[in-house]
Amino acid sequence: MLNESKVKKFWDSRSALYNKLPFESIVNMEHDPELLKIKVQDETAKVFSWLPSLKGKSILDLGAGVGQWTFRFHAQGASRIVAVEYSEPLVEIGRLEAQSRQAENIEFIVSGAEDFRSNERFDVIFISGLFVYLNDRQVETLISNLKNVVHDDTIIMLRDGTGLAERYEINNQFSELLQTEYSALYRTAQEYKAVFKRVGFETLKDENMFPEGHVLNKYPETRLRLYYFGKCHG
Repeated sequence: MLNESKVKKFWDSRSALYNKLPFESIVNMEHDPELLKIKVQDETAKVFSWLPSLKGKSILDLGAGVGQWTFRFHAQGASRIVAVEYSEPLVEIGRLEAQSRQAENIEFIVSGAEDFRSNERFDVIFISGLFVYLNDRQVETLISNLKNVVHDDTIIMLRDGTGLAERYEINNQFSELLQTEYSALYRTAQEYKAVFKRVGFETLKDENMFPEGHVLNKYPETRLRLYYFGKCHG
């Protein structure tokens, strides 16, 4: 089980890297400039190849960090983006960036994703790199709450670390790369799909973000995976 206060402390601390590392590195934790370029390019291409046109769409970005994906959605013509992030220092960075980019249709909200409530119904819900930092109770609550912010045709996209053979947990282990303790919980693809199905969302598509042999498949126990869910009908 993850220590929730330690996980939040870790994310709050990442804000100190603003203007010291490239903007994208703050939350995606790829510090190598060449690998960062590949990561952003390949992930962006795959995510947008799965999504329909975002022109005029409303988007809910859960676990938004500093808004790294939020600003990509903005660039694709989304009409409104609500970016939800529980780390206030990261939200402050996102707001500064939105102001400097004159992105007036972006609203950053300080809230745990599982605590977020809204009367809006969004066209696209994007959840990125979030569930690996939540315990099961938080995941169940978050997905259950999604029922209140979707309409019949809402797309839910999950981009998250996934355990390959089994659930894989890192608990307060020192990371040489990050130079601090790190915790994460990688659920299997079957677990992700099952918890969405219990709440009424069907898996329409899922596959690894990068093909086997890709330079960014760094760890044998896990893969970054993309999931595409829709509301069950009938």
